[in-house]
Amino acid sequence: MTPRAVLRLAAPPSKSVTHRAFVLAAQSALPCRVHRPLLGADCRSTLSALAQLGWTGQIRADGDVDFEPASAKAPAGPLDCGNSGTTLRLMLGQAALLPFTTTWTGDLSLRARPNGPLLSALTALGVANEAEQGRAPITVVGGLPRRSGRRVTLAGDVSSQYASSLLLALAQAGGPSRLHLRPPVASRPYLDLTLAVAATFGLTIHSEAAADGGLVFEVAGDQRPHLPPDEHGRGHFEVDGDWSGAAFVLIAAALTGAPLALSGLRADSHQGDRAIVTLMGRFGVDVAASRAAELEIRRVNLRPAGAIDVGATPDLFPPLCALAACAPGVTRLAGSAGLRHKECDRIAAMAAGLRACAIGCTELPDGLVIEGGQPRGASVRSEHDHRVHMAFAVLGLAATGPLSVDHPDCVAISYPQFHDHLAAIAAHRR
Repeated sequence: MTPRAVLRLAAPPSKSVTHRAFVLAAQSALPCRVHRPLLGADCRSTLSALAQLGWTGQIRADGDVDFEPASAKAPAGPLDCGNSGTTLRLMLGQAALLPFTTTWTGDLSLRARPNGPLLSALTALGVANEAEQGRAPITVVGGLPRRSGRRVTLAGDVSSQYASSLLLALAQAGGPSRLHLRPPVASRPYLDLTLAVAATFGLTIHSEAAADGGLVFEVAGDQRPHLPPDEHGRGHFEVDGDWSGAAFVLIAAALTGAPLALSGLRADSHQGDRAIVTLMGRFGVDVAASRAAELEIRRVNLRPAGAIDVGATPDLFPPLCALAACAPGVTRLAGSAGLRHKECDRIAAMAAGLRACAIGCTELPDGLVIEGGQPRGASVRSEHDHRVHMAFAVLGLAATGPLSVDHPDCVAISYPQFHDHLAAIAAHRR
């Protein structure tokens, strides 16, 4: 028998890295090119917000984005962040630095998401702001006062984006600052990712464990992002592949037996979601890198994974739910109450969809207990959430009947090629 041809796919670029790279490249002291960014809807929201502030990124024919040094200008009206919580939160910190007032808003989902701790921290720093119950639309009166020994404390248990926003802003503020992030610290890998991108852009931020179990960041101020210039005076930043998106196609290949080789992912990435390889191993799925540095599914013997803490990797919760649904036995995925404040309440959305597919589950405040088995076909609501949609689209490959998920266009937020890649996997299934 002739062996089946291996399906070779490239992971999408990282959404998290792209957001941070755009914010810093736009304010670079030198011309800067961001290579292989994700140009999905969320990252385009960041590009649009930056452009309205005078920091225009030019998208090249090859998909790279060029920025030229420019001064900020007051926008003509409110800045619309669409559905992108990352855009809103990272840019609120940058708004504190601007010498004018800005108002930030977004779609219905974004306007329902909380930002209170970040706004309280800005107030403590002397930045006036106005919002109803911490939700957009949010007005920020720019002009962060110059201070020596500036200190601010932030709760660390809701969203790492609040701390990332403050760190990127304080590095550019006048004078040194100290940020104390109280425990427990949610999504720590995303903070590490912020520090890694900031360091690449020449920003000095030191972190260490605090006596209370949290984190303390010492931030040197008066810094401007920059990259080492090439012979033409231009800096370069390359976005690595997205481990969060890769999780969906890796699980799809495991459930179908498709011979997949997935490229574009760095084993030394600062993205916490690279943990998907280890976590799939807990379910009896052996994922390994080939000599060509491509990830391959070597062996599948599905089993329940027991208890998994997703507190550090909340974006892996939806794809892991799909895998747990097919693994006979009980799996507990918990540790992230913040999942209830994403594009939708992801815990409730995954629970409703799993039950529709005849998979038993119990909601927890911070996750789900899932009784794996044989999913059935059903009509599932994505709640317009890209990760919920992708999780159930993957689960559909293992269902006994047709499984439909609404709003397929929402995947453009983080993985525009998702449906093409999933169709290719389905075509190569065992």
